[in-house]
Amino acid sequence: MAQVSAQVSAQGADHAVTLDTLSVDGAGGRPSASGADAGGPVGPVRGYTATRSVVGTKTDTPILETAQSISVVSRKQIEDQNALTVNQALRYTPSVTTEQRGGSGSTRLEQFLIRGFQAPLFLDGMRLPGNRDAGPSVDPFRLERVDIIKGPASVLYGQSGPGGIVNLVSKVPSFVRHGEIFIQGGDYNTVRGGVDVGGPIEGHSVLADQFAYRIIAAGWNADGPAKTTSIERSFINPSVTWRPSADTSLTVIGLYQRDPYSGYYGALPAKGTLFPSNFGVANGPLGRLPRNFYDGDPNIERSDRTQASATYIFDHRFDDGIRVHSSGRFLRTLGDYRSLYDSTKNNLGWGGRFLNRSMGGTNVAIDAFTNDNNLVANFETGPIAHTVLVGLDHQTLYTKTYGTPFVDAPSLDLLNPVYGVEASFPAFSGHTDITSQQTGIYFQDQLKIDRLTLTLGGRYDWASQTGPTRDLAGKVVSSQDAPSEAFTGRASLLYLFDSGIAPYVSYSEAFEPLVSGQIYNGNPTFGRLPDPITSRQFEAGVKYQPPGTDILLTAAAFDIKRQNSLSPDPVPGRQTFSVQTGEVSVQGVEFEARANITENLTVIGGFSLIDAVNSAGTSKTLNETTGQNVELLGLRPIQVPDTTVSLFGNYQVRTGLFAGLGFGGGFRYLGGSQGDAANSIKVPANLVVDAVASYDFSYLSPNLKGVQLQVNAQNLLDETYVQSCAFQAWCWYGAPRTVLATLRYRW
Repeated sequence: MAQVSAQVSAQGADHAVTLDTLSVDGAGGRPSASGADAGGPVGPVRGYTATRSVVGTKTDTPILETAQSISVVSRKQIEDQNALTVNQALRYTPSVTTEQRGGSGSTRLEQFLIRGFQAPLFLDGMRLPGNRDAGPSVDPFRLERVDIIKGPASVLYGQSGPGGIVNLVSKVPSFVRHGEIFIQGGDYNTVRGGVDVGGPIEGHSVLADQFAYRIIAAGWNADGPAKTTSIERSFINPSVTWRPSADTSLTVIGLYQRDPYSGYYGALPAKGTLFPSNFGVANGPLGRLPRNFYDGDPNIERSDRTQASATYIFDHRFDDGIRVHSSGRFLRTLGDYRSLYDSTKNNLGWGGRFLNRSMGGTNVAIDAFTNDNNLVANFETGPIAHTVLVGLDHQTLYTKTYGTPFVDAPSLDLLNPVYGVEASFPAFSGHTDITSQQTGIYFQDQLKIDRLTLTLGGRYDWASQTGPTRDLAGKVVSSQDAPSEAFTGRASLLYLFDSGIAPYVSYSEAFEPLVSGQIYNGNPTFGRLPDPITSRQFEAGVKYQPPGTDILLTAAAFDIKRQNSLSPDPVPGRQTFSVQTGEVSVQGVEFEARANITENLTVIGGFSLIDAVNSAGTSKTLNETTGQNVELLGLRPIQVPDTTVSLFGNYQVRTGLFAGLGFGGGFRYLGGSQGDAANSIKVPANLVVDAVASYDFSYLSPNLKGVQLQVNAQNLLDETYVQSCAFQAWCWYGAPRTVLATLRYRW
């Protein structure tokens, strides 16, 4: 008996509607993949091993047959590791570096690097706006899975960096009744709870057959790891699916979320964290600041965010092998930001006791409209089977920002910190009203001859950023008008052997528009706008899925260049101009294993080795230790670890005396990284251990079916370490040990 799942169109960034599982006798031939994913390429994943994803092709393609590195973080992994943020959900993904602002700052923004570069965040295939002060934050309880594509992805997703993208996939309605409620508590006065209920809309047979709903809601209240800071969140996320037939579905998703407090966004000096200090006491003992030290002030600190959105996802399959997909979202976010932070200069030569500080803030409103439409056609021309994708997407982003100047604030005595300062916060001095737009058309053909797959794709984008910056009297101080166009391409070749081994090679490109700077073109006053930053990647790898197993192994080597970054024009008399010679090169290798070894045991693991360097350009930076300007050429970018290694497993006992008990854990190793642009300080490597234990109460009594208790310990050994530094005044500790217990009931 072979299990097959009938689904409505699973292409694009859509959500496949999974129908009842059918049993088919005598299914001949080896499937492309194990078919373990009950929810298809965007739905639920069994255990830790996804076999299908749309993130790499926007079509329903097995990961084994996608010629680029793809990782999928499943719902089970999110729960087993008790990931409270997207940052935490990505911790065990090779080549992905999370929590650049340390453990204390990871609750505010979804910031991470992929293969050494900042990466954009997408939700259901559509880009989320990145903004420090009003950027939307996505709670993992809303998510079914997280799909990561590594390497340039502009052909399918438009402007993005060379490292890759992260696509978050929402939970959506199911035509099977279900429910879940949980409550959680533990360290840092954490109280967190949520509910997730849904199923067919009953009361009328037509409604039950065609309509399903889902309501997700949660709240979170906790103290931040930095003293006097706090975290508070609440959201409600309703959705409904209309499925008039097996070929058509429409899902509408709503969201309202409040984050009145978002933890910590400050930083601590290298002297006193990365390096010991006597804090200005002559002949005093050397020491380091405690991990919960706070450089700001509760009278000033503020991060109050509100977001609301409405999303639709529509899919239809025609009888002749053509499928159409359309999705769109309107998102509005509001952010009220105030900060008082470390601004000490010449950090290693500073006395070490009184921390200079600055303060400022913004009030930001964002309206974002995103839309993606595509068509997939499957047909054959002789021996070649084609899967052709044609699409059009668009995004418009309106951002209104009121901002203050950043002014000096009272210094902080590190040996005797006093909080509750009565400082006069600067008034708003100006505002910007910026409109950013991008429209792209894209094409892709996956040509398959027997077990050989050739994928060719291309895209053309038109992007712009316009709008004035005004003072509060209404006078225009400056105005942006930065249009840009770019073509990006992609090509790959993969061969799938009967043994489940699939070697591949691929080439992919990305672009990022530049909205400031001028290039000299003969006019001594006005130059031309810069070309977009471009990126390209060569990747070669091999994937292996032993037939009949839920094991997926991936190994890859890659070479990335990010070009056209601005550098100062070296020609005398052109100080106001730039040249586009800046380049960053990254070479690396990575390996990932995801395995549902048995019904009892699930394991993930991997490593990456990355060599990143500024390989061209004329830019210089200040070496704070020597006071000299040094060339960036040949130096390494900040916060990019040379090595990552991770391993995590979970085992469930199902028979015997300890039936119902689950236990597991893992470790995360982060190699050393540069702590400033001049490479004058280096952050050492660190190793963190996590652990989990759980008990399924149904083994104790059938009346307790669905009840589970789980305890997670992150940083079990309470390792004290510096996660990263941006320069000598700004370093961040990793998260301290955090133990949380979760009581969950499912029905």
